[in-house]
Amino acid sequence: MASLNPITGALGTQKAAHLLRRATLGPRLQDISNFAGMTAQAAFTALTQTQAIPALPIDPASGTDWVYPNTVNPNSTNLSDYTRSWWMENMRSSGPNLTERMIWFYHTHFPMIMSRIENNAQFAIDYLRLLRYYALGNYKDLTKALVIDNAMLLHLDGNLNIKGVPQENFAREFLELYTVGKGEEISLGNYTNFTEQDVQALTKALTGWGIDPTFQTIDPVTSIPTGKVKGSATTSSQHDVTAKQFSSAFSNTLIQTGSVTGTNAAVAAVYTELDDVLNMVFASPHTAKHICRRIYREFVYYDITAEVESDIIEPLAAALVSNNYNITSVLGILLQSEHFYDLDTPITEDNNIGAIIKSPMDLVIGTMRLFNLTVPDKTTQLPAHYEMYSQLIGQLDLQGLQFFEPYDVAGYEPYYQFPDYHRYWISSNYLANRYKFSELLITGFTGMSGNLLKLDVVEFVETNCSNPGDATILVQELVDWLFPITLDATRFNYFRDDVLLDQLPASNWTTEWNNYVNTSSDVNVRLQLESLITAMMQTPEYQLF
Repeated sequence: MASLNPITGALGTQKAAHLLRRATLGPRLQDISNFAGMTAQAAFTALTQTQAIPALPIDPASGTDWVYPNTVNPNSTNLSDYTRSWWMENMRSSGPNLTERMIWFYHTHFPMIMSRIENNAQFAIDYLRLLRYYALGNYKDLTKALVIDNAMLLHLDGNLNIKGVPQENFAREFLELYTVGKGEEISLGNYTNFTEQDVQALTKALTGWGIDPTFQTIDPVTSIPTGKVKGSATTSSQHDVTAKQFSSAFSNTLIQTGSVTGTNAAVAAVYTELDDVLNMVFASPHTAKHICRRIYREFVYYDITAEVESDIIEPLAAALVSNNYNITSVLGILLQSEHFYDLDTPITEDNNIGAIIKSPMDLVIGTMRLFNLTVPDKTTQLPAHYEMYSQLIGQLDLQGLQFFEPYDVAGYEPYYQFPDYHRYWISSNYLANRYKFSELLITGFTGMSGNLLKLDVVEFVETNCSNPGDATILVQELVDWLFPITLDATRFNYFRDDVLLDQLPASNWTTEWNNYVNTSSDVNVRLQLESLITAMMQTPEYQLF
């Protein structure tokens, strides 16, 4: 049976690498080495250490950030792209921690489309700051903050939802995507976990919120600008004050506006009503289960069998509720479990290690981290820094990830679309572009700013491999670092004998490496190493984690 029992003992190289691939945006070699000696409990503690908040992105036109109280330079036109670049750099440069993975996870779970928020770069940054603030915190509190976040109000038309003119988008996505989830349609308009009546009632409860482009409305908890109640400082002019009657899916709850003068609600009452809605929805048993299924698909596998539902999802959901929706409680149980490390069953066909297709973000950022690639310095080479990330964002697009521009408000298809989920990352075109990315790293990305990004395979091997002149040791170490699974002898021999050695004796490679060490002429070893690492990156194994 699937087991959440914690594992004991040192992780070792393979389990440490597995944890870091899933819990971060990709391990560095030193991270794998450090975590290999830790227990799962110690590793989780290390992954959840508080992280420094990244400095805000800089606009080259002004030499400073554009976040309030600063202002946008009138000559600036690429702030949305700078925001994307800034986020990717945060992913690349961070240490081994869960925070960056959870920010990415929450972006796929609470997706936001940049063009739908009119490319407002501060709204986008505030959205990301919220995800960071709550990355390892309280899921319920994050949900509340996002309901009244400027970016999300624009993204889901919440700012258009006023009394007398209901706009259901936000309420529907709130129920279907973020909380209880959409179950089987058991009758017209009844989706098991909620009904159309609930969508309508929730829509009324969420009326009267608007964006605050002046950034004067500040969340007292996070200190991040937020949306505001439409009307005066004390009275809402656009909130629907009529009773909100929910269905039996929510125990026939009736929510009413607490303080009404005429047809207008007190601003404080609108906030209280939001709390009432959240308390009702998070009391549903479906909410915790829906969140835990989403966590499971992110960190373990997309296929939730009946066994996984009963042995993994239900206990995790119970733990989430008992810990008042603190997300770290669930992550701690899952990422230390026998199930996560494939130790709960001897059957290899259901293994989770190496079973998920990397997203383009995991592939690009993970490769940069694994090979510890040097990027243009954002302090002294800012134009080149942004140019490099602009090219990498183009690579994401070619591989099927329209970064910050998912096709639908539900998000990126591989994270939610039944039945294939992560398999949507692969098509003949997307796969060809993944393989092309490895070639571009070898030849190097260049642009108007000159050389931008390049993988020097000789330097990498010389710096990191314990005995580069021994073909067997060299290939084995690269396999351990690049692939999530152990290769059989035939596959291993292919990389060593056919690719690296080109069917020549291993002693030839030793001689070539020694010649390089003695003469500094790397022509021959570079050719073979570039062939080897390109071949390894252009494999199904490297696309998995």
